Amino acid sequence: MATGSILLLIILAALVFIVLACAVMKWHPMLVLLVTALVTGLATGLGPDKTITTIFNGAGAVFAAIGYIIVAGTLLGEVLEKTGGAAGLADKLMGSVSKNKILPATAAIGLLVGIPVFCDSGFIVLTRLVQAMANVTGHPAGSMQLALATGLYTSHVIIPPTPGPMAAAGNLGLSSSLGWVILLGIVVSIPAIFTGLWMVKKIDFPIVTDAPDHRPQKSNHKNAGKALFVLLLPLLLITSGVIIPTLTSNDALIKSSKLLGHPAIALFISAIIAMVLLGDKQRHEWAEWISTALVQSGPIILITTAGGAFGAILKATALQQEITSFLDGSNIPVIAIYPFAFLLTAIFKTAQGSSTAAMIICSAMIYPILGAFELSLQQNVLVLLSISGGAMAICHANDSYFWVVNQYGKIPVRDMYRYYSVATLLMGLSVMLTCILLHYLIDWYQASLS
Repeated sequence: MATGSILLLIILAALVFIVLACAVMKWHPMLVLLVTALVTGLATGLGPDKTITTIFNGAGAVFAAIGYIIVAGTLLGEVLEKTGGAAGLADKLMGSVSKNKILPATAAIGLLVGIPVFCDSGFIVLTRLVQAMANVTGHPAGSMQLALATGLYTSHVIIPPTPGPMAAAGNLGLSSSLGWVILLGIVVSIPAIFTGLWMVKKIDFPIVTDAPDHRPQKSNHKNAGKALFVLLLPLLLITSGVIIPTLTSNDALIKSSKLLGHPAIALFISAIIAMVLLGDKQRHEWAEWISTALVQSGPIILITTAGGAFGAILKATALQQEITSFLDGSNIPVIAIYPFAFLLTAIFKTAQGSSTAAMIICSAMIYPILGAFELSLQQNVLVLLSISGGAMAICHANDSYFWVVNQYGKIPVRDMYRYYSVATLLMGLSVMLTCILLHYLIDWYQASLS
């Protein structure tokens, strides 16, 4: 088996190939990852049998961890969108805030709706509501549109059950700890949101009155409360599976909380309740919603499992031992894992555009070296969130969401670069810096207990 500088050169060549194939040659990430996994396994001396076995075992393990979770989360988002629940909730909240709080409220709505709904779909659904509020309040429409965009984008890359953080959690072995991912994700989202607001407050675009249509706009005020309930239900169930065992010794209660708090169970329960509460009069569309969710989640699952295959190949090599030996003989601090995770993901995100693909691929790359660092469970979650921060930077012309915001928000491309692209960079940096701060706080807390 390859070791030393030869192993590192092989893996470096594999990483360069992944970036070039995805960003320059525009190959599909699933194909790139599978080809890279196969070639890397053979080149490092694993042999044909072990390489194939490792690829399929790695892919299967990732699917078992997050496959149905992604399907259930996508279905919940589809129901909220198609029933008008998400738009109704946003409309209701927007109508209850004062003018001087309209920007934070807009960003908060984006953050909330972006948890189950893809940021692209969420922006298209909500942009008319934001435009209407701008017309009524006289607030600069550009500022409000970008506040919405940054809010949606934040939860899209940080808070499960959106596919990026969900898939990355699976790659990093954290799929059973999604409660911590959600809790710490919410914490690091706060400075990111305020950083985005700091940028968009500098904008003073003229008010636009003709946002283009993309799909029929549904907004059901009567469903606003129900939408909020089914939106928060999976988060409450998942986090309860983490919190309740720390508060009680009742065995039955702990087992029940862990069962209902399993991410797949929590999301499927919430999706079914959402269909009954919000879509009871649209029962004839239920089968179509499920089919659409399967179509949307299929490519993400395939890319994720391919990332798991590549990660399993890296883990099967001597990479972790090489890095451990290097760290033992160097003065590199443990804290360096956070900027490393951020920079690796930011480079890949900026080069090829997709935040989800960047998170999936880079988490697969980072997982094999995590064992070289002495990190607690919560600190491993912070590594995941640093990857999320990197996946925010930088949103520009090769990201489809950039053009969705440009077209539906009626924001000139020049201003998209000046304000939105810079905002996503600063937001990502704020996430990474918050993770470093939380790392030290966790160390201090653990030391105080010992």
